[in-house]
Amino acid sequence: MKTTDILSPNSRIFKKLLTLTKSRGIKKHRLALVSGPRQTLEVAREFPDRCEGLIFPEDQDPPAMPGIARIHGYRLTRELFRQVDLFDTGRALLMVHFPAFPQLTEEAWPPGCTLCLPFQDPVNVGSVIRAAAAFGVSRIVILKEAAHPFHPKAVRAAGGNVFRVPILEGPPLKELTLRGVPLIMLSPEGEDVWRYRFPPSFCLVPGLEGPGIPACLRRAAVLAIPMKSGVESLNAAMATGIVLYLWRSMQAGN
Repeated sequence: MKTTDILSPNSRIFKKLLTLTKSRGIKKHRLALVSGPRQTLEVAREFPDRCEGLIFPEDQDPPAMPGIARIHGYRLTRELFRQVDLFDTGRALLMVHFPAFPQLTEEAWPPGCTLCLPFQDPVNVGSVIRAAAAFGVSRIVILKEAAHPFHPKAVRAAGGNVFRVPILEGPPLKELTLRGVPLIMLSPEGEDVWRYRFPPSFCLVPGLEGPGIPACLRRAAVLAIPMKSGVESLNAAMATGIVLYLWRSMQAGN
């Protein structure tokens, strides 16, 4: 593996790496950082074509992982490495690239669930991506107000699953007017999800935890997870995972 030593905060390469800790830099370069030994190994092994570089501190050797010889290494001083190691893992980071997300259109809706995400919290985005991959969602649409799916916190929650489900880019939630496919939303005020029969193809939109469902989407079927009275509503990512599990279970039972 060819390695470049990064010794100064004024280094052009270091400045680029630093931008990958924020959504703006991630969008600009279409590059992201994967942290944690288990997740870096998973991505290197299962998605080698996505790997661009390995970033590690000066007092460590590059970890053994598949395909390491073909990617570039960046050896940073311990102080510089701390600035890009957002979760203080102290271990090598994997730099990955991702393609531009295609725009959502109303043509050729695939069978199964198209999941639209409005979540502003990147942890929720990553958690739902993990659930979507686990339960066989056809594709994910990142709505305009949502956190970037390759934000460091989202990738930490999703792991390699961020590469397992097709990701598209969509409009703001309030402008999501779909025709030709059933639209389903989640809200504590909805009907009991246990009694709902999911159509063969549909679009699922979890409501925002604060603002809730926009008025322009009130035509959608609105589903709720029944809970014991007095309990606060579930976290949006958890609720989405439960509904996806139920949908998948109903599919298996048919």
